[in-house]
Amino acid sequence: MLVERRIQQLADNIRKDMDLLKSYEDELRYETDQRRLARCRREIKRQRESLAQYQREYDELRGQVTGEPPAGMQNTADQLRQMDVKLDGLLSGQKVIQDVLKKFRKTLLARFDDSEQTIISTVVQRLDQNQLATVQSILDEIEANRVPESEIQETLSAVLQALSEIKENEAGYYDSRLVSEAANLSEVVDDPKLDVNHKLKVSIPIIPLILKYETEVGLKSGLNLKNAWQRLKAWRGKG
Repeated sequence: MLVERRIQQLADNIRKDMDLLKSYEDELRYETDQRRLARCRREIKRQRESLAQYQREYDELRGQVTGEPPAGMQNTADQLRQMDVKLDGLLSGQKVIQDVLKKFRKTLLARFDDSEQTIISTVVQRLDQNQLATVQSILDEIEANRVPESEIQETLSAVLQALSEIKENEAGYYDSRLVSEAANLSEVVDDPKLDVNHKLKVSIPIIPLILKYETEVGLKSGLNLKNAWQRLKAWRGKG
């Protein structure tokens, strides 16, 4: 009876962890915040350690059984295999996704010189795959001179307003990294030696992050930036 009770407890623990893996899988599919995604990946890796512990416990219990094994033992063995397969799929899938993102980020950063890469690299690391693709396509339009000068001026003006508002963040409403990134980027966009096109190009990667936080804290300049961003995105594929 003791073995059967321990097998049932083991099966219950495995079932709970399988439910956790399902929630992690959903989070990986829909979450865009890089910090939450990183935490989720760490939790999945910890589940591999839990699986190893469950397997050792199962092997120990199986060794105590003489004769016909309890009915729940085969079910528990099946659960262990299912958990192993689920973990393999999640971990290998995440590796593929991370490799793709790494390539996307490297390609995006290559469009800027070394000093600019230093300034925007932390911004680029926080963009998800959809944001990276959007930034790349908008930069293509700007570099091909397909965006009107008036549109570039208006967008840059909206960016400058947002950066200024974030830098003056005395109440601590915004993500501390965003405040630091805004301050660093301002040094570039305030440089009188750079033309308007170049200033906007360097600013493009941070816009998705600003808009994300705008929905959380409400930038006064947020609506202008959101509208400018939508107009920029509308130019994709018109050339």
